[in-house]
Amino acid sequence: MTGLGTSQRRSADDGSAPDRGVTPERRRSWRLWPPEISWDPGPLAARAKATAASLTPAALWRNHRLFTVVACVSVLPRVIAALGFKPALLIQDSFSYMQEGAHLSLGQLRPAGYPMLLRVLEPFHSLLLVTTLQHLMGIGLGAIIYGVLRTRGLPAWGATLAAVPTLFDSRQIWLESSILPDTLFTLVLMIAVAILIVRPKPTIWQAVIVGLLVSWASVIRGNGAPVFVIILAFLAIQRVGWKVFTACLAAFAVPLFGYMLWFFADFGQFNITNSTGMFLWSRTMSFANCAVIKPPADLVPLCPQNQPGHPTSPAPAWSIDALLTERSPATYLWDPGAWWRHDAHPGVNAYNNKLATQFAERAILAQPVDYLKTVGEGVFLTFFATDRSQSYLSDHFTVAPHVATLAPYVKSFEYRYAHTTSNTHVVQPWAYFMFLYQMPVWFPGVVFLAVMVAGLVMLIRRWRGWGVYAALAWGVAVVNLVVPIAAHELDYRYALSAVPFACLALGLACIRGPAPQVRRR
Repeated sequence: MTGLGTSQRRSADDGSAPDRGVTPERRRSWRLWPPEISWDPGPLAARAKATAASLTPAALWRNHRLFTVVACVSVLPRVIAALGFKPALLIQDSFSYMQEGAHLSLGQLRPAGYPMLLRVLEPFHSLLLVTTLQHLMGIGLGAIIYGVLRTRGLPAWGATLAAVPTLFDSRQIWLESSILPDTLFTLVLMIAVAILIVRPKPTIWQAVIVGLLVSWASVIRGNGAPVFVIILAFLAIQRVGWKVFTACLAAFAVPLFGYMLWFFADFGQFNITNSTGMFLWSRTMSFANCAVIKPPADLVPLCPQNQPGHPTSPAPAWSIDALLTERSPATYLWDPGAWWRHDAHPGVNAYNNKLATQFAERAILAQPVDYLKTVGEGVFLTFFATDRSQSYLSDHFTVAPHVATLAPYVKSFEYRYAHTTSNTHVVQPWAYFMFLYQMPVWFPGVVFLAVMVAGLVMLIRRWRGWGVYAALAWGVAVVNLVVPIAAHELDYRYALSAVPFACLALGLACIRGPAPQVRRR
C-alpha cells in the first residue's frame, strides 16, 4: 500500500480495484497438505536492495564520508597489532578457552559461549583468524554506534565522535588482539540494544532476536545475565504489549535453561558454572571480618586471616600502601595454598562453590556497608587508576608475554586448537609502532567518567524524548561496569565493554529532534 499514489490508496481503501498499471498485491496463502506457502517478497526484497545500495563504496563516500575515512584509518593500528604480536595476545584464561573450543566441552570455571565461536573456527587452526574476526567486530561496534545515531538524527560529526573511542582506543585493540570473549560479548549486546533503539515498536520476531542475543551473551561472559533486567525494564516502560514482552523473555530463558540442563547432565548442578560463589568469596576478602560474620566451623577456613599470605596488619583504607600492596581478590582465589585446593574435595566444583557462596552471603549480609564501599572503591578506581597502571589487568601491549612460561599442559591446549605451542612474542618493527601508538592514544578514565555523568544528566533532562532510549544504553553500560567489580574484582577489560554503550547513551541524549512515539499495545 505504501507504493500507491493518493488516488490509488483511496480506491484501494474503498474496495475498488487499483488503477491500471499497478500490479495487485499477490495473495498470501497457506495449507497443511500438500504443503503450499506463497509470500510476496516485494517489500523485503526492495528493502534489502536499498540497503545493499547504500553500502556500496560510492554511497558510503557520498553519504558517510567522515565516518568512512575514520573507520578506514582505524584499520591501520589493528593491522599493526596483528603483525607485531604473534600468534595472539594470550593470558592464562586464553588457554582454557582454547581447550574448551577444541572439542566444545563445558567447563566448571567459565561458561562456553565463547568456545562455541572458537569451535566454529577450529578447523582453520589459526589464532590470527580469531583475532582478525575480533578486529572486524571492533570496527563493527563503531559502525553500529554511528549507524544508530545517524538514523536517529544526530549529525555525522557527533555520531562519528561517539564511535571514536571504540575505533581507536589502544586498550580496545589490545582486547581484540587477545583470545578472550569480551569483544564478542560487547558486539552481541550492542546488536540487541541497537534493535530496540532503531525499532521502538518491536515485533514479536524482533523481540525474540533480542532475547536470543542476550541469552547468548549470558554464556559468553558469566556476568552477562543481569543486562537482561535492563532490557525487560525498557520493554515495560515502552509498554510494548504482553506478547512482545513474553516472546523476549521466553527467547532469553529457553536457551539458557537448555544450557543449564546440559551443565546438569555433565556436573549434576543446575547452573551455568560452578565458580560464581568462589569468585564472590574472593570479592569478600577485601572487607570480610570473621569477628563480625561469626561463620560456622565448616566456613572458618574461608576467613581472610586463614588464607596464605594474608597481611597481619592491613594498611589503612585509601592509603598509598593500601593502593600499592593490597592483595587483590584474584590473588586470594588463585593462591597455590588457597583453601579450595586442599580441602575434602579439591578443585573448582559444586562442593567448594557451595561453601564459597555460603561464606560470601554471610559476609555481605553481616557487612553490607563495607561491601558497598568496596564496590564503590572499585568503580572509582576504574576511572582514576587504570590509565597507566603497571598491572597486566590494564590491557597494555608489552614486550614480555603475560604468561611468562607455558606449562606443558598449557602448550597441549594451544596445540590442539591452533597447532602451535608458541607463546606471545613481538615482531619488530611492528610491535615498536604499536608501543608508540598506545602511549598517546587511549580513552582516559576521567573522560570515561565525564561521558557517564553527562549521559545520566542529559537523559534525565530529556526523559520524555530520547532520554528513555539513552537510559537503555546507559543502563547496560552501568551493568557492564559495576557487576564484574561486585562479583569479583576490578579488571579493566570488563569495564571496556561499558565504553561503547556509554558513548551511545550520550549520543542519544544529545539528539535534538523528537523521539518516535510508541504505539501502546
